[in-house]
Amino acid sequence: MSSELKKIRPVSRIEAEVRLPGSKSITHRALMMSALSEGPAEISNPLRAEDTLLTARALEALGAEVEWSAGSVRVVPPAFRWRQPHGAVFLGNSGTSARLLLSVFSVGTGAFLMDGTPRLRERPVGPAAQCLEKLGVQVRWLGKPGFLPLEIESRGIEGGDLFVDASKSSQFLSGILIAAPCARGPVVVEWSEPTASRPYVDITLGMMKEAGIRFDYQASSRISIPAPQAYALRNFTVEGDCSSASYFWGAAALTGGEVLTSPVSPGSLQGDRRFLDVLEKMGCRIEWKSEGVLVKGPDRLLPVDVDMNEMPDMVPTLAVLGAFANGISRIRNVGHLRIKESDRLHSVAAGLEVLGIEAEELPDGLIIHGDRRRMRPPLGPVSAFGDHRIAMSFALAGLRMEGVAIEGAESVGKSFPEFWDVFDRLAEG
Repeated sequence: MSSELKKIRPVSRIEAEVRLPGSKSITHRALMMSALSEGPAEISNPLRAEDTLLTARALEALGAEVEWSAGSVRVVPPAFRWRQPHGAVFLGNSGTSARLLLSVFSVGTGAFLMDGTPRLRERPVGPAAQCLEKLGVQVRWLGKPGFLPLEIESRGIEGGDLFVDASKSSQFLSGILIAAPCARGPVVVEWSEPTASRPYVDITLGMMKEAGIRFDYQASSRISIPAPQAYALRNFTVEGDCSSASYFWGAAALTGGEVLTSPVSPGSLQGDRRFLDVLEKMGCRIEWKSEGVLVKGPDRLLPVDVDMNEMPDMVPTLAVLGAFANGISRIRNVGHLRIKESDRLHSVAAGLEVLGIEAEELPDGLIIHGDRRRMRPPLGPVSAFGDHRIAMSFALAGLRMEGVAIEGAESVGKSFPEFWDVFDRLAEG
């Protein structure tokens, strides 16, 4: 597959309004909970992108009907859980699909083979599989233990007490939680603290509650889920994606401009909404409107020292902003970024080096020496490393620097297929 090169044109100041695509993480969960429901579900404002289409096709392989239309998707669950797929279910490089669907597959009867790209084969699924084995699922590793490809054999899951190691990814925990109501008996789920990207667990539990699932907290990291219970996700609206919004918030911050993004609300469960708090520390002004949020950039960006464990997808964006801040920024406690679509700590450090920005790559973070005056012309294109978040984040640098180009620009299709069209209109004013 050829790699697309995207050249970025600098702008002096941006003023724009951006309509956001639906949240990727919420769309994944809505599709799965709909397939587990007793009747059809209508999902409004879903994200239709590479990753969510992989989840939808996997559910179709299990017998669900998934019908996309303008602004919505209708999911009809199968009469039998599940139809036997023909061959391996291919999940691309979607870690969310792999980790959550592993549990969803397990609540049905049959043998299920899961595989993905070489990079997905490097992203662990072992902690979730170990929990499923305790619930009666047979797991057979077809390659390296703990990683795809794998085959599971299941006749549904039993009840029981589980401990989930969620220190590397909250997705291990979210998958188990989604599956638990479908067990033949009560399930008690306990997990490790701190949990990587904990807000995504809150999204999962919030959506389960909205779908009619009952559960009780026995402690801050221990939940009792009565089972069996039936999902009832009939009509559901996906809110705008705060992860996608971050690039436009960053554009306002870098250019001293103003960008209004919608739909997003101050009560959103998305952890990346808290990136607005980081932008405030960098000197931005945040104003909530009835339709969304307005970000106003400062005359000069301030450096920050921040723990980004609960919003790791924002690290590439923050690193690029830090390069233009007046001082040294430090990003902490994000070692789990090394098992994303790329090793994001390395990918970010490599991209900053190409742009002539001094950065230190730490085992679990980054130190960025921001000083616009010391920047030289780029050494060449910035590689996206096949990672949508790297491509979109480094596009921001091109708003302030001459000669920035992104190699692998097509990777944005994973979460935001229309990104370059929206970004180009942003720069045009």
